[in-house]
Amino acid sequence: MKKILLSIYHTFSEFEITVATAMLKSNYEIITVSDSLETVTSESGLQFMPHLMYQQVDPSDYEGIIIPGGDLINVKDTQELFNLTKRLHEQNKLTSAICSGTYVLARAGVLTGTPYTVTLDQNQRSFLGCFEEEFFRYEPVVKKGTIITAQGHAYVDFALAIADHLGALKNPQFVSEFYKGQRNWLMEASERVKRGE
Repeated sequence: MKKILLSIYHTFSEFEITVATAMLKSNYEIITVSDSLETVTSESGLQFMPHLMYQQVDPSDYEGIIIPGGDLINVKDTQELFNLTKRLHEQNKLTSAICSGTYVLARAGVLTGTPYTVTLDQNQRSFLGCFEEEFFRYEPVVKKGTIITAQGHAYVDFALAIADHLGALKNPQFVSEFYKGQRNWLMEASERVKRGE
């Protein structure tokens, strides 16, 4: 089975990536990676055990990386993550990030000359000093080649873009409507059968 990396760090926003991992799980093994093998506590207080540390990863074994948002204080100096992300990008692997996680792509040099989105305002982007302002787009999802970035509220569209890019998106309309809470075709069909329609 193919493998994809999921970067986790203290305060990472798990809700931003769980739809993506749910969509990928049938076709991809999700490998969590962090700066140590110690337990990571997410934004909501759930605890996660990383499979690997960043420096243990051979990028050629993976199809790419997903980077969630969270408190940047916990990744701002994680050079091993920046290096890994850059190496994946150089091998034309998926480099995807949502919300403030896009900071990692910027620090890794992946976004040079590339349209992107990030859930940081202009003052924050300017303060961090790694974003090219002319390429910022306030859009739910921005995709350019193997780079996918998303606003934090667009976690379903982010998941759909990742699954589509990796060839794991089956029944896109059903999946989109289900995860957006619009409808569940399977339940509707079951209810019609029950009513004898």
